[in-house]
Amino acid sequence: MAVGTSSGQHVHLSAREVEPVPADATALRHVDQLDDEAFDQFRRLVDGDTVNVRPAEEVPFEHGEIIVHTAYFRVTVR
Repeated sequence: MAVGTSSGQHVHLSAREVEPVPADATALRHVDQLDDEAFDQFRRLVDGDTVNVRPAEEVPFEHGEIIVHTAYFRVTVR
């Protein structure tokens, strides 16, 4: 899944735990549905690391998407 931003820009990803799933969630995926690269990025987010993706078209998450892991995590794409 890609975010509609202009080519060549860096995109900053973050994730925070939410409970329950917010009514305005744009998408919901289980962690085992992520490809290897997205899983690695998600794991880093949950560990509190900063993840920047370039180019923006390669972002594997949608803004506001909920990832189900050991809890529900909302991904923010900026």
